[in-house]
Amino acid sequence: MAKFAQYYLKYLKDDMFAETVWAQRQKHLGSLLQTDKSIEFTLGNEQACKTYKHNVRHLSLNNDIIVMQIANEKTKEVVQNFRTVDVLHEPPCFVIIDNRANCRRIAIQKKKESFSSTDSLKKILQQVLDRNMRQNFHIGIELHPQYYPRDFYKAWNMRQFNTAKIRFNISDGKLPETFSGEDLEDQRIMDFAIKLNEEESRKKYRSVLELNPPEDKAFIEVDKSSVFIRNLVKFQANTGGSIEIITTDGARFTCFIDNCEEGDSIITNEFDTAHLNVIFGKYNTTNEEEAQKALLTAENELLKFVNNMKTENDEKKDEKEGAA
Repeated sequence: MAKFAQYYLKYLKDDMFAETVWAQRQKHLGSLLQTDKSIEFTLGNEQACKTYKHNVRHLSLNNDIIVMQIANEKTKEVVQNFRTVDVLHEPPCFVIIDNRANCRRIAIQKKKESFSSTDSLKKILQQVLDRNMRQNFHIGIELHPQYYPRDFYKAWNMRQFNTAKIRFNISDGKLPETFSGEDLEDQRIMDFAIKLNEEESRKKYRSVLELNPPEDKAFIEVDKSSVFIRNLVKFQANTGGSIEIITTDGARFTCFIDNCEEGDSIITNEFDTAHLNVIFGKYNTTNEEEAQKALLTAENELLKFVNNMKTENDEKKDEKEGAA
């Protein structure tokens, strides 16, 4: 499973000429990303120009969902004939763009082997797409991270009336030498969580602690006064584990409360890149019928993923911001 940081795309009117094409702004963005050759990801000038190789695919189930592979050319030290030499290395990174009507979410894979951070790749995408959109359609774009509050309560509060479960993925990290939580009567539960984490580190179990509403078809109300919740959140911050808010319609919102170098409060989801490789034609079979079944499965899984990060845009607000 790979982690993907979530961003949203904002359109900006360049000048009065944008008025005639404003309603078709998403269609125009899609045209720039129609094929591998419809746009070049090039930055810099003649003296120092860098081109990022890329591949583009559109889902057959929905042409407005776009998947990209984009590579960052680097040098890598390897040993050949007992000597250390530098060789060219082009590790690709996946980008998923939900360009359906009113849906402007972009998921960027966290892969430091390719780009130092999702923010560095975001800047490349923004500069290239903004330049091309302005030149061709007088419309600019900006990419902004979708922040998941570090204190986690704001996100929970936004979805408390359809929060079906809260899941603490205990097994994501190792506990530091000391863990000091707030005093609480049911300290034994925190001790249990710590032991789960330690056991996972030894035997590689995957363990979770899941909170459910007290009654069926009820929801979990926000309770900032709960010392138990605060200790669990602090525990996740110490271990790097994730917290999932699972809504009644099955959508999952994952928060990684860690202290990593980049965007620790950006909404992050997980997806199996094996499905993305299938979309780019990398099958584990030579049988055509099996390959088509694998492709259909991969596309359906990706649809589930983008639906989980789907947020309808407020068109009136978007119009006002675009005119500003």
